[in-house]
Amino acid sequence: MPVLLGAVRARVVPVNVMRVAQAVVEVAARVTRVPPPHRIGRVPAGVPEVANGVAAMEMPGHRAAVAERVRVPAAVQVRAGRVMPMADESREGHDGQTEEAQQQCQEIEVHMSFRSQSWMFGSNVYYAAHIGWIHSDRDRVTPPGRCRRLGRAAALGCCLGALLAWSGFVPAPRPRPTLAYTLQIDSAHTDVLDVAIRFRGLPATFLLAMKRHAEYNAGYWRYIEGMRVDGSGDDDAAGIVRMDSTLWRVTLPGGRGVLRYRLRVQPPADPRRAWQTYVRADGALINPPDVFLYLPTLAGTPVTVKLRFPRSWSLATALPAAAARDRRTARDAATLLDSPILLGRLRHWTFQGGGTRYHVAYWPLPDAAPFDTAAFVDGLRRLALAATGVFGRAPSPVYDFLLLDGAGDALEHGRSVTIGVPSAALARDPHASLAEIAHEFFHSWNLVAIRPARFNDLGYGQPARTPGLWLGEGVTLHYAEVLPRRAGLVPAAPSRLDHLVELLQAYYGSPALLRVPPERASLAAGDSPVTNPDATGGYYLQGELLGDVLDARVRQATRERRGLDDVMRALFLASREPSYGGFTSESLVAAFDAVCGCRLDAFYAGEVRGAGPIDVSPVLERIGLRLVLDSVPAVDSAGRPLPDGRLALDFSAPPGVLRLVVNNPATPWARAGLRTGDELLTIDGAAVGSFGELRTALSRLRVGDRALLQVRRAGEVLQLPVTVSGYVRPRVAFVDAPGVTPAQRARRAAWLAGE
Repeated sequence: MPVLLGAVRARVVPVNVMRVAQAVVEVAARVTRVPPPHRIGRVPAGVPEVANGVAAMEMPGHRAAVAERVRVPAAVQVRAGRVMPMADESREGHDGQTEEAQQQCQEIEVHMSFRSQSWMFGSNVYYAAHIGWIHSDRDRVTPPGRCRRLGRAAALGCCLGALLAWSGFVPAPRPRPTLAYTLQIDSAHTDVLDVAIRFRGLPATFLLAMKRHAEYNAGYWRYIEGMRVDGSGDDDAAGIVRMDSTLWRVTLPGGRGVLRYRLRVQPPADPRRAWQTYVRADGALINPPDVFLYLPTLAGTPVTVKLRFPRSWSLATALPAAAARDRRTARDAATLLDSPILLGRLRHWTFQGGGTRYHVAYWPLPDAAPFDTAAFVDGLRRLALAATGVFGRAPSPVYDFLLLDGAGDALEHGRSVTIGVPSAALARDPHASLAEIAHEFFHSWNLVAIRPARFNDLGYGQPARTPGLWLGEGVTLHYAEVLPRRAGLVPAAPSRLDHLVELLQAYYGSPALLRVPPERASLAAGDSPVTNPDATGGYYLQGELLGDVLDARVRQATRERRGLDDVMRALFLASREPSYGGFTSESLVAAFDAVCGCRLDAFYAGEVRGAGPIDVSPVLERIGLRLVLDSVPAVDSAGRPLPDGRLALDFSAPPGVLRLVVNNPATPWARAGLRTGDELLTIDGAAVGSFGELRTALSRLRVGDRALLQVRRAGEVLQLPVTVSGYVRPRVAFVDAPGVTPAQRARRAAWLAGE
């Protein structure tokens, strides 16, 4: 039964006016004593499109007929429509209508549509009105009694509703947008990546952005080439305008089309950073923020990713698999951009633990050193169990370790971690990298799940600052030390006490760490010490010390029933709440107080927010030790005086620029007139262009040597002679406290084991 359908233009209006349109249908139904339309819902996928105001759908058992009783006002412009027979249950119970009468009728709907998008009366998403019951008897349209009354009622309602719609009272939202990425990796051309994004159902104009990571940002917006659009409703009118370094405005007529661009893969640094995008003939690491642009206004839209890569490669990523080997899905932009992709001639292992399935993927160098893989994977398994013991569960039901040979550095994610793990080191010791792995793995809880408020939120602008990095980075260092000990993966020497000695000597030997409190140092992360004296990076070491102190304070307050593990578990549980937006200083203090049943606000104000110094006496008291602190000349293992090499660099400087940081007035460098911000050019006439070259040059110096440094200051080149001297360093030692008890000794043994 072919049926003519009309459709009308619609504009967005308030919801209360939409309800008026629905009421029109119901009033008309009362006038004719026919029940109102009772079935309102979404139009399912696959409903045939209608063009030029006409749709034809063959109804089995009926001959073609024209639905003359279905009319719309002449003033209404007919654009497009769809026809859909209602489901069987929608034909039941119409005012006692018999089954025979129901069989004589066919339900038909008018769908209001705009740009071939169908919507229905009755809700703020889809709107529909029943037009009537039309019975085809050979070539005539003969609506029976009840069908006739319903036809008149619905026709009246439809006419009035159509007038409202034509006047702009019924909204017509766009269909659900779809985003499909395609990434082409060519092993023969390792310097480029080709990306395409297929859009459907989008506004005609939208923004496209590149995410800026709060800590690890390679700035790949500088390496995008050939951005263009094709396949839109009008390619001549389509266009792309760059609004800022990381932001573009796209014009896409019809809301559909394909945007394409090419990325120039940058040569790796030395050493190569494991988290940065890198392509070789035998594989690739894709860091999504470097590669995939996203839509800020549609960041919650699910996406698909198709990966085109050599058939000999395998794939590892936390992104869920779709129907095919080369397809992945992401529930939103944040998930896509937080899921690195490792491809190549990989080695794979899996293990189970704590209800989570772990996948280990290792990308070896072509000349990789062989190592004991069974011992290595077993170490990961034991480490994972120790970490989940803190929180009670893993960050996700499936977790990926993405490990790269020939690289350093690492980056944590919610469901995976990317780490450089050299095979040469594993050949010497299969547990060689476990401290670094523990650190990054723990970050998946502490910094990704338990995150400072607004830290690393999805965005393309300057990342928000946070005072909480002492917890996210420093306390994570604390657990990187204790978790391998709990897992039984490190030897007894050097001990945890030896490690604490090193921390305290570094802390007491740095005037900057004693001057700038952890919260202020956290807020200055990423800044240059030249412009912000608080940019010490001290929150790492300070936070690690605070982890020990907080653990001791909570244990003392709860008589050893609770500790820092319980605080971290409480913070993790809070992060799972739908309303979680990150922690603040106030919420941290509240969490500490709730776990220990005490008040730690004075401690927090003095040692976290304030300049301290950090007091480690609670740690030592519970394990029966006393601190001895003095100063001694710095000497090597043979007792020879060490030259003072305490000269730091500003790592926020551009590559190839060595900007000095001189923050200790007692050093020979400060006494010679060097200042923070001086750009180092040469030492004794030899150019110095990297941190490694600087360390090599300083290692050649001996006490009493005279070095000539050439620096640039405010555009002027200066020659500054420096007489190298020795230096005095703090010395830390621990001795038994007077009257140490057996309980304290027992706690000391547990503490040394990482508990």
